[in-house]
Amino acid sequence: MAAPKTKPYSKKLKEAMNQKSEVLSKAQALWEVGMTETAQPLWLSAANYEEHIAPILDALGRELEGAIHRISAASCYEKAGDPSKAVNLYRAALAGPLRDDTRQEVEDMLSACLVALNP
Repeated sequence: MAAPKTKPYSKKLKEAMNQKSEVLSKAQALWEVGMTETAQPLWLSAANYEEHIAPILDALGRELEGAIHRISAASCYEKAGDPSKAVNLYRAALAGPLRDDTRQEVEDMLSACLVALNP
């Protein structure tokens, strides 16, 4: 059986991905220099972009890419101090297609978030 065809990115999707990348880069830069409070709204913004992008990729037949964007969104929420949203997105990513090594990493990240929710 042939693999399903993926559809190309739309112009709007490319724009959203570019905007997300800019916001994510800024958040990472601030995080790395210890400006975690300043980075928090940027992490939330990046997470929102990632959550928006993931189902669009699914609709284009790019489920693996969608799962990766869910993982990124979860990581952003975790860095922004919202482990409950991170848990939901890690679980959503685990429900999709992932490589075995990636799946194990996501399971580990999920476990860490669950511990953070119930110290």
